[in-house]
Amino acid sequence: MAVLRSCLSLQLACASLTLTIASGASWAQKADLEFGRYLATECMTCHRSATAGGAIPNIFGMAEPRFIVLIKAYRDKQLPNPVMQSVASRLRDDEIDALAHFFAATKKQ
Repeated sequence: MAVLRSCLSLQLACASLTLTIASGASWAQKADLEFGRYLATECMTCHRSATAGGAIPNIFGMAEPRFIVLIKAYRDKQLPNPVMQSVASRLRDDEIDALAHFFAATKKQ
């Protein structure tokens, strides 16, 4: 009987931990989205008016991995564009991740 109670307690603890982790993940995703929205105000200055085939690309709906690779390439001066190099040079990895999450989740209005 004691073993059964122990197993039941362990199952309840695991279920509780799973719920805590799951709710934390959604909170973290929401936080990243809001942080990304906050950081994106500078990006919106130019990219809001982006058109297909124009000099400024549309980054709304861009896949997160692609966004991250491109911004890090500008930050590391592997892609030529002095404006983007300047903007990206000020971004930390967590900020780039938040921006990627925001733009992947956002459609152009």
